[in-house]
This record gives sequence, C-alpha cells and structure tokens, in this order.
Amino acid sequence: MTEKEFSYPLENLVEAILFTNSAPLALSEIQKAAEYITKRSYTKDDILRAIEILKSRYAPTSIELVEVAGGYALRTRPGYGKALAEFLSFQNPIQLSKPLLETLAVIAYHQPATRPFINHLRGVQSDYAIERLLELELIEPAGRAELPGKPLAYRTTKKFLELLGLRSIEDLPKLKDLSDTPSPPEPAHIDPTQD
Repeated sequence: MTEKEFSYPLENLVEAILFTNSAPLALSEIQKAAEYITKRSYTKDDILRAIEILKSRYAPTSIELVEVAGGYALRTRPGYGKALAEFLSFQNPIQLSKPLLETLAVIAYHQPATRPFINHLRGVQSDYAIERLLELELIEPAGRAELPGKPLAYRTTKKFLELLGLRSIEDLPKLKDLSDTPSPPEPAHIDPTQD
C-alpha cells in the first residue's frame, strides 16, 4: 500500500469504513480504522468533520448517516426501509408481546433492574419475559446488585438502542412526560428475597 492509494478525502474513507460495517461504529473505532488504513493520525474533530460532510452529502438521498447506539451507521431512511424490506422479503421484525414490552420498559427505565424488582413493578412473575428478552439480545446481565442475596441485575443492550434509533439510554422519553401516574418505587424499597 502506498501513500498515493489513500489520497482520497477523509470523508470518503469514513464512508467506506461505515459502509462495510452493518453495526454502528464508535467515533474511536472509526478513528482507529482510518489511522490503520492510511498510516496517518487523525483527531476526533477530523473524524467528526468528515461525518458532518457525509451527513450533508446524504441529506437529499435515500441514505442517512445516523448516530445510534453510541456510534455511527449508514441506514436507509425510514420512508424507504419498510417498502424495500417487504419487496425483498427479508423483513423479519421482532414481535414483542405486552408482557415482553412491559418487562423491557421496566428494565430500560430502571436499569440495572433485578428480577424481584421487575416482578414487583409488573405484579407478576417475569421469568419467561426476561429469558425471551435475553434470547432476543435486547437485554443483558449487568452484574449482581448490592442487595441481600446478590440478585442478578439486567440492562438494555446496544441492539435495543439500535432498534429504537437512540444514541444512548438518556434519549428515552422521560417517564414524567409519558404519564401523569406517580413514579414507581425505588429498588431499595423492594424485598429482594421475594421472587
């Protein structure tokens, strides 16, 4: 590889890096890839400028560069995605039942959340829902809670953020904005020995 092979603008290289990765890439991952390929150093600001150029380049097209799940990715604009997926017959949306949605919401808004806490808020056993969400890779273990019995706690995954188009969990709508109902009790008020 010679220096001449990489005389292209940085935004073109960033575009190629994103194009070859279906999962979102963190800014640091894009920076490392660009430096590895070109054998040059780049600052995070250099990469961010390239990303902004790409966003502008894609603005009038069916493709967009989005910040999602703690990284950046190229995606088909929502207006095109559903029709294309149906046409190509590869749309396989994740179907979540009401118990799965309730369990996922509890975990998303109270993470890390233990099984007893989830059961308490929902008022029913959530074992199946938790296992199914783990299978779908929407949640993952987050370690043991510092509570009696050291129950396992759960948190949402990058896949969860990606499916919802969120940059981070802080982008979820605030609970107070969703309802006039009072907030649920804090985990510390729940007896973790009852499952």
